[in-house]
Amino acid sequence: MLKKIAQSLQKLPHKFKKAKIPVTWIRKNDYSWLSQQFIKDFIKPEKTAFSTKIENLAQDTNKLGPQPLWEGYASNNIAGSTRMPNNVRTSATMGNIYTYLVQKRQPSIIVEFGTAFGVSGMYFLAGLELNHKGKLLTFEPNEVWRNIAQKNLLQISEKFSSIAGTFEENIDNVLPQGESIDMAFIDAIHTKEFVMSQLEIVLARCSNKAIIILDDINFSDNMNECWQEISVDDRFSCSVELSKRVGILEVA
Repeated sequence: MLKKIAQSLQKLPHKFKKAKIPVTWIRKNDYSWLSQQFIKDFIKPEKTAFSTKIENLAQDTNKLGPQPLWEGYASNNIAGSTRMPNNVRTSATMGNIYTYLVQKRQPSIIVEFGTAFGVSGMYFLAGLELNHKGKLLTFEPNEVWRNIAQKNLLQISEKFSSIAGTFEENIDNVLPQGESIDMAFIDAIHTKEFVMSQLEIVLARCSNKAIIILDDINFSDNMNECWQEISVDDRFSCSVELSKRVGILEVA
């Protein structure tokens, strides 16, 4: 009987497996908020009441097939003209970590750029729903992707504003007066030039000890160089890598 149960568990789809994510500190401050969240050298995030629904929506989205890239990517030598939704999404395990961080940090304002098809945004919204407060400002210049994402996001929560356009051009028009960014998710064009300039915009508008998450830190040598420079910047009290893919910073 136990053998059959074990065999059944092995056949479960990836989204239902509880993966262990390696945690690697670049700079650690034992008194920082981040260090209290990542105590071990790995993290095994728990699923929430929203996790299965999000994954089902993500898979339904992928069934739509290849979707056109934003024209702005062409000028940045991005290969191809379309992407499958699953190729630009946050994994279920990492998404559950984002929900966990939102639950623990209790941010009032989260910014995300870009939205893509809304998978990472749904995980951030799951945290806001569980907190019963907060708002997500999510930026996407690709209208085709944005329209799909909005439908997904609305299945989880109404605690968001979907902005058509880039973060750089629109943040000052949508950030509520007197409000600051408490958590940011940088996941747009993965080049040092773009990420560095976006980071400066976030830093100029963020709250004390804000949390900044960067996806695809090893997307390319250029992006890895960007992360290596950012991760030792004295403006951050600590920096940590999750699974060598996601970098997280806490503003000093």
